[in-house]
Amino acid sequence: MWNVGTYIKPFDGRWYVFYREGFYAPTPDFCNGIVPLTRIAVRNSTDFGNSWSEPAVVALPGNSTFDNCAAVDGALFFDNETGLWHYLAQCIGNNRRWSLCHYSRFGRDPMSGPFIPNPKNPVVQGGQLWSRICSGIGKHCTLTMYDEGTPEIIQKMNGWFYITFHGWDGPNNKAARGIARTRDFVNYDVAGYDLPNDAIFSPLDCNEWNITWNPKSLCVGGGEGSMVKSGDYYYHLIEAPDGTLNCDTTLGEQNWVLGLLRSPTLSARSGEWEQIHYSPAFKPAKKYGCGLQYHRIFRDGDDFFFSMFVIDFGVNNLTMKIWKVVPGKTYFPVMVSYP
Repeated sequence: MWNVGTYIKPFDGRWYVFYREGFYAPTPDFCNGIVPLTRIAVRNSTDFGNSWSEPAVVALPGNSTFDNCAAVDGALFFDNETGLWHYLAQCIGNNRRWSLCHYSRFGRDPMSGPFIPNPKNPVVQGGQLWSRICSGIGKHCTLTMYDEGTPEIIQKMNGWFYITFHGWDGPNNKAARGIARTRDFVNYDVAGYDLPNDAIFSPLDCNEWNITWNPKSLCVGGGEGSMVKSGDYYYHLIEAPDGTLNCDTTLGEQNWVLGLLRSPTLSARSGEWEQIHYSPAFKPAKKYGCGLQYHRIFRDGDDFFFSMFVIDFGVNNLTMKIWKVVPGKTYFPVMVSYP
């Protein structure tokens, strides 16, 4: 199974797709009821995703209670200054708590061998960053926010790596996306002159979208997000559901759409990001929870692309779609259907 958790990285004339691969080996009894045994793998393409190579392994489950079941849903970054690949992923073990684990490898070819786990893993434990981000008055998240997940490494600037991640507040049924920075993927800042010390996306940003939200929940907030810099702005493509951040796959039960926002700075808080046109930007043709999954907005040279999986639970199948941004007018929302 190599169809979810995808992250496309153009590099040295190829596209690399990193993804989670479940059921590659029998799942240990202690992982049953949590997740199947899952690892991270990578393939490459020389024809813009029309065909893909055989896979290579990037990261494997470890031997500790925090990571002995799965590594999933991560993002990578190549540091040109050091020649080092960084991969930051969600990890879980029989402790049943999601954390973030870091893996790295020297050399320009990310398929030359498995990445090395950080000896400090898990580098972020569930709630570690959100408890600091949400502390204080006037915040757009609560102290019950946890599950730092679906991380993305946005950029490296002045020695700092900037990372976004989602959070889930189960007791209050709210979701948000946050940002932090790190020099070593072990120690993290959540406040500073170029950080908001708050969520960057919350229900405040999506409740007014052109969607008939579930009146009991409205928009619960944001989950996975993907960001790219173009000109003077950071563009943020982010998923927003109603009902719950969990997937309700019953036809017609849950809205699950993607919005596009922008800001000239990463220090903008929730409510300060500019809405692009009339959100949502992308909407599944059929109303399913998780109908659009693992979206990315990425750059290859001077070209920009959107990618995502669209799922039709009625036929229990999915496909990956990629769009190239070209001059002209787009009418939003873009309706995305399977196949």
